[in-house]
Order: sequence, then C-alpha cells, then structure tokens
Amino acid sequence: MPSYPVRSAKPKANLVQNFRGEARIAVPLHPLEHALTVVAIIHLCFLPWAFGTRTPWAQIVSLALAVLAFILALWPRRYSGELAPEGDFTLHTWPRLLRFPPFWLGLGFCIYIVIGALNPSYERMSNGSVWYLKPLEHIDWLPSGLDAPFELMNAWRTLVIVAAVWLLGCSLWTAITRRTAIQKILTAVVINGTILALFAIVQKMSDAEKILWVFSGAPPYFHGTFYYKNHAAAYFNLTAIMAAGLMIWHHIRGMRHLERSSPSPVFAFGFIVIGSCVFMSGSRTGMILLASYVLIMITTYLLWRTKRSAGPSNRLLTVLATLAILVFISTAIYFLNLDKSIDQIRRLANEDKQWSIEARVQAREATYELFRDQPLTGWGAGSFRHAFPSHQQNYPDIYRGPGRRYFYWEHAHNDYVQALAEFGIIGFALPVLALLWLIAKFCRLGGLGHPAFLLTLFGLGLTLCHSWVDFQLYNACILTTFGAIAVMLVRWAELEINPANISPSTLRG
Repeated sequence: MPSYPVRSAKPKANLVQNFRGEARIAVPLHPLEHALTVVAIIHLCFLPWAFGTRTPWAQIVSLALAVLAFILALWPRRYSGELAPEGDFTLHTWPRLLRFPPFWLGLGFCIYIVIGALNPSYERMSNGSVWYLKPLEHIDWLPSGLDAPFELMNAWRTLVIVAAVWLLGCSLWTAITRRTAIQKILTAVVINGTILALFAIVQKMSDAEKILWVFSGAPPYFHGTFYYKNHAAAYFNLTAIMAAGLMIWHHIRGMRHLERSSPSPVFAFGFIVIGSCVFMSGSRTGMILLASYVLIMITTYLLWRTKRSAGPSNRLLTVLATLAILVFISTAIYFLNLDKSIDQIRRLANEDKQWSIEARVQAREATYELFRDQPLTGWGAGSFRHAFPSHQQNYPDIYRGPGRRYFYWEHAHNDYVQALAEFGIIGFALPVLALLWLIAKFCRLGGLGHPAFLLTLFGLGLTLCHSWVDFQLYNACILTTFGAIAVMLVRWAELEINPANISPSTLRG
C-alpha cells in the first residue's frame, strides 16, 4: 500500500499569518526594557493612590521612581540569542536622548528653576499667625525666586515635581523600542484607573466621609483618593481617553487582521466605568469636557467608517462599539443622577456665577498684574501663593470673606497665567516649546490620520482646556500622567507608522 506524505499545517498557517500581517517573529522584550516598563507602570499607578500626589512625600517618591526609570533607560543593553534574530549587538540609548529636543528644553527649565532658587529676591517671614515678604539682595539680571518653606511650596519642591515629569518622559522616549511596552503601560494605567473609579463610585454611593473609608481630614468635595473633585475629574478624563484610544486601536486592528475577537470591549467597559466616575465627581467642567469628547469620538469614528467598506463582521464590530457608547450614556443617566449633574452645569451660569466665574476671572486679572511686575523672569517657581496677596488686596471680592481676614489662594485657577507669573515669559516658553515639538512630530509622522491617535491627542487637549479654569497642571499626578501619555503617544505613532523603527537594532549605537 503506497504511503503518502502527511502535509504539515504550518504552510497554511503561515499563509494566514502573512495575510493578516502577523508573520513577524515575536521577540521578547529585553530585560532592561521590561524592567523600565514595570517601573513606569508602578510610577504611574502610584500617583493617584498617593492622594493625587499632593504631598511632599508622594512627590519625592515620584521623583525617585523617575530617577530609577532614567537609569534603566540609559543602561547599555546587550542583545543576543533570541533577543537578536539579526545578530548580536549592544544598544546605547544615550544618542537618541541627545537628539530629543524636549530633553534639552527640560534640562534648561530645571536649571532655570535652580537659578531662581539660589537667587531669591524675597523671603517669607512669619510672626505667629502673620507672615510677610522680606526683600533680599539678589542679582538683578538673573532669574530670581522666593525663599519659602518646602512644605508650603517653593522652588525646590517645584523642581522635584518638574524633574519627575522630565526624567520619566525622557526615559519613555529614549528606551522604549517596542509597541508592546507602550501598550502594557497604557493598559496598566487604564486598569488602575478603572479600579480606582470603582472605589470612587462606591464611596459616593455609600456617602463615605473619609477617603477609602479610612483616611480622615479630606474636605467634603473629595472624590476617590483626590482631595479636590476637579483634580479627580481631570485625572479620570485622562484615563478615560486612554481607554478610548486603546479600544479604538484594538477595534481597528481586529478589523484589519480579520480577528474574531479583540480586547476592545474590555477597554469599552473601562471607559464606561471611568466616565461614570467623572459624572459622579461633581466637577462641572470635567463633565462638560467628557461629554464633548464622547460626541467628537462618535463623530470621528463614524466619519472614518464611511471611508471603509463594511462587511458583516465589520458591521457587527461597529454595532458593538456604538452599543458601548450608548451603555455609557444610559449608565450615566440611570445610576448617576444625571439630572443633578445637569443642574450643576446650569448653576455654573446662574446662582453660582460669582464664585464659579467672577471670582476666578478676578483672580486671573490679579495674577496677570503679578506677571506684569516681572514679565521676563517671573517671581520664581512656587512663589504664587506667597506673592499673590500683594495684588489680591486690590480686589475686595476675592480678598475678604465672612469671619476671615482674607481668602488664601494657593493657585490662580488658571495654569497659564500662574505659570507666566511664576516663570515669566522666558521660563514659560521652555515647556511650551517642548509640547509644541511633540505635537509637530506627531503631525509629521501622520498621526492625525489614525483615529485612535487623533482622539488620544484630542483627549490630551481636554486637560489643557480644563487648565484654563483650574489648576490641573499644578497637580503632580495629572502633570506626570499627562506628560507620560504625550510622550508615549508620539513614540507609539512613530513605531506604528514607521515599522522599521520597531526593531531595536535600528537604534544601535
């Protein structure tokens, strides 16, 4: 009886993989890149649980984790064996760091803060319950600062916050060579945000008076682990747009590769939970921004879908994505007392107008006057709360209150005017240029043509909009998360659109 050779199923499998674009050999992450990924996850997940990173100890821990990530990023990597299918080599990441303009702009910004800290023009003096500013001799032509206690806020504490953001961002840009590392970090942050949002929802529904039912001392408007509801809404909005970006990316990838299932429904669930948490926070601006984002997300997706042919499986995925959004809206209406949230938004333009709008407008005007005193170099990092009373007294409505001598403003409730007052035009320009470079790089890569990347970029714009009426970027948790997402978004677009950059061997030095 003649025997016939048994054909292997591998060729057929390879054909399917080639058709789906999955024929690339799966190479594991280098141990150092894996370690950097783990440290970045721990860092970004730690921030919100540390009560929004509002205290000095949490900010110092954040800096320590950023320093560790920076060391791991610059450590030379030896690729061999299964890590180097193309041949053994050593990867030096520092040349890529030196070609990263935000590295130099951030370094200049940190040096700028240090110069101001070492060249104070005023010192905060205290005499019991009364404090005042004492003029000091200083070098006029150098940036100056204000000498104040670290625990109250000064230039050195500002440096701790800024340096953590700068070092983490440089580490992610320099040493992340694989899309899977970025996706792991973003996925972990979304999972962490979803868990925290569930805690916040349960706390709200149970009328908890303490954070996590244990920690007392929080004001009545706390939400989740954040002392300030607007900070909570801004952070959860950031995690929500990450969930939406990952949901859309996996959805599109599943369509292109003809996959029967994808993780997109899981991220849709996370978006629903986190979005619901925002509506329960009581932050009117946060709710308005998220509602606007949902509308733009639906519009963008539908416009993108009209340019694609829709087969049966694609129509099913489209229906599922649309249902996820409808479930989000239905959940907000049914469970979260949306009528109360809408009433809060209505009050924004009615009975709460004086302190929701007029007081902040006056504070912005007083802060602008503070800026005009020293327009080029500013009063110094961390100086606002100490220098502002000198101009606050010119506005009685935001100065005196019932039973108090004056209202104490720790922030101007407008990050841009406050940053100008503290850093001046010179200092303010440095981080702005770094952000503009990232946006320009993103556009040059063609990121605007990918719905997931475009909507994530738009979501980052929500934080920038929110910062016009509050002090979101002066919260270490929000600022660090915002910076990390911005860097990873551009790096992800670079790896996604330019596949040649996926291989670490292309970065060898």
